[in-house]
Amino acid sequence: MAKCRIHFIALGQSICIPVLHFFLAGFAFLFSVTELFSQVQGSAGQGTTKPFTATVALREGYDSNPLTQSYQSTQDIQSSTYTSIQPSLGYNYTGLQADAAVRYDFSGTYYPSINQQYDIQYAQTLVGRYTYAIDPRTSVTLANNFLYTEQPLVAQFVQAGIAPTFNTSTINNLATVQGDYRVTDRLSMITRWNNTLVYLGGGQANNNYMNNGAFQQFRLDFTPETVGTFSFDYQIYDYDNDNTYRDNQQAAFSIGADHVFLPTLFFSGRVGLQLNDNFGLNDAPTVIGSGGMGSGEQEIGVNPFASISATWNYEEKSFVSAGFSAQVQQSNLTTSSDSEAYTLNFNWDHYFTDKFSVIQSFFVNLAVFTPELSQSQTQALYPGALYLGSGQQTTVTYQCKFAYEFYPYLAAELGWSYTSYGSYFDENNGNGGSYTRNQVYVGLRGTY
Repeated sequence: MAKCRIHFIALGQSICIPVLHFFLAGFAFLFSVTELFSQVQGSAGQGTTKPFTATVALREGYDSNPLTQSYQSTQDIQSSTYTSIQPSLGYNYTGLQADAAVRYDFSGTYYPSINQQYDIQYAQTLVGRYTYAIDPRTSVTLANNFLYTEQPLVAQFVQAGIAPTFNTSTINNLATVQGDYRVTDRLSMITRWNNTLVYLGGGQANNNYMNNGAFQQFRLDFTPETVGTFSFDYQIYDYDNDNTYRDNQQAAFSIGADHVFLPTLFFSGRVGLQLNDNFGLNDAPTVIGSGGMGSGEQEIGVNPFASISATWNYEEKSFVSAGFSAQVQQSNLTTSSDSEAYTLNFNWDHYFTDKFSVIQSFFVNLAVFTPELSQSQTQALYPGALYLGSGQQTTVTYQCKFAYEFYPYLAAELGWSYTSYGSYFDENNGNGGSYTRNQVYVGLRGTY
């Protein structure tokens, strides 16, 4: 029987508590839930045909701000050297009708200069995926990604409505069920259900939520090189703290195209509309008068959506990719359910020789907040909360790692990571939490 195959692209994410690998699908539909969905939809193994894989990395480094303390703080910002260890185990299975992969990553980092109960910080990731080909035209994929971390994964956090600052703990679990079906030789479709659970400790507990959603995409092959798409995406967000009135739902429609200019050059683009309804405010009909925010008569917000991405594989193991999106994402503010977001990312992997390589990534996210409530309404709904007015949050990360392979199983690494987070609002000096952070390290990585 011919087998339905799903192709995946694996990308690594470097963080201060060592590298956690997330596996991104070749999907360009970049709604906020899709950013999280992409963590599990790639191979849960090591991206190789070997059934068992294992790696371990040891690093010594310096971190200028491991606790992401604000530069507006009256306390001195703590810096520290650190030692980290990152073991990883993976298993891949390929059968006649089924593929399966599972991977476990652990990382632990010791900061001797902190000298507090959190001077040792951990992260764990368990990723699993199972794909079954029912027939030559139909396949089903089950995937799950469990993440526990005590450090911010910046690019993932900000698009999920989590402030990219040090937290005592963060748990993020994403489960997906996806069906791929080819209707005719030219028409295919993708159907997906997703469930996301976000649990935050410390001062961010009000941001805990559960997200359920459904996604449907139709794909039409115009030519062997060009595929047109029509997509519908529905997401509902249920926050644990009902007193914040942040429950909301989103519906999005988009059209787009995927095009192969050359065997090594790929382009993808989407445009559409997002409809946003903050129905959580209906929980307080008596707080604000008839026809106000609490009456259930708030207009549904309509926002344009656009995303574009391109990848160029210019050598056997070297590539450049870039992408931009404009969309609505969840907010990390207690008094706001969402924000307009503009995201730019760039990745470059280059092999100077078979043994010497460099990996670079650049990420920018600009979240723009427009107040839905007046100052009096804000204080009525959220007693004790400050009215911040309009504002923005800007997150920038840059990561660079050089690697040299002494042997196929042993490599040396030298890396640098930079993070900047700025939160600026018009009223009541709402600029807290802004910080910068630099990390440098040297290390060894063993691979089986």
